[in-house]
Amino acid sequence: MAGVLRIHFSDRDFRYVQLAGSADPIWEAILGLHVLATPPSGLPAHLRPWRRRAAERGQNVELRSACRLLGDLAPPDAPYFPDFLTPVESEEGISAGLRTLRATSRARLSRELREAARHRSLPGWTRRLASGDRELLDRVADALRHFHAQLVAPAWSEVEATIAADRERRTEAMEGGLVAVLERLGPFAWRDPVLTAPYPVDLDLRLRGRGIRLIPSFFCHTMPIAIADPSLPPVVVYPVSRPASEPRPVASRSGDPLAALLGTGRARVLGALTVTFTTGSVAARLGMPASTVSGHLKVLRGAGLVHSERAGTHVRHRLTARGRHLLGR
Repeated sequence: MAGVLRIHFSDRDFRYVQLAGSADPIWEAILGLHVLATPPSGLPAHLRPWRRRAAERGQNVELRSACRLLGDLAPPDAPYFPDFLTPVESEEGISAGLRTLRATSRARLSRELREAARHRSLPGWTRRLASGDRELLDRVADALRHFHAQLVAPAWSEVEATIAADRERRTEAMEGGLVAVLERLGPFAWRDPVLTAPYPVDLDLRLRGRGIRLIPSFFCHTMPIAIADPSLPPVVVYPVSRPASEPRPVASRSGDPLAALLGTGRARVLGALTVTFTTGSVAARLGMPASTVSGHLKVLRGAGLVHSERAGTHVRHRLTARGRHLLGR
């Protein structure tokens, strides 16, 4: 029976709210597994193309084995799956997260698998995992890495683009303060001092001055998911929707003044920068080669229409005031 997640804030908690600016790679792998196991009719339209591609790629033996192994531990219909599968360290990247997962203590494996067994029957091999079998734990980590590399990483540009749009909306809301962000954070509802959302079971998450980390997710598509263990740092992953409208294909018509000024390709790239995007994100949205997009961005940057800055291994691009003015935004 459907329940409600209730996140209880105190005054101190507002000082420690973290709004993650990017998706978490391990959470996206687990939730991508759930998308793959869900019939297309039960998914929002933007996830169906990914599921179709993933189902086609998932025919090889190694990937099917990874999906079975992970599905035993974290099936999509489970009200609970072990928290050790989604370590907080994965915010630093999938390698950091998997290192932490491989080092999970025997006591924690036993405790969390016992909790999972309270909600559903577990396959026999999980008893070995609960006893601290390191070889099995490595197989779980390897399955996550393989699933991510084969099915999630190829879609990362689209994931980034969707999360960037969510980040832009939250940045705009922040002008009204943190409460304004919480009030606009779908699928949640804010009733001071409690943030609520639909959930598989009734769950009260009491922050007790620890704050909370809110992580946007591309593959989370129905309701948020919370770390269940009250002794762990509070984390909630929530679904984000795609931007209400795709970028208008600027200069796609002959005779367009902007196309005449910039050239059709550069005008399309400029018009695609509805929010901050990486080169790969722009290329994916426009269906253009990344090398072509990179060349156009270099020219637009030289003209003062685009600002670019490095963020880790990526370079992010956004419109300058001059670029927005030229587009009439």
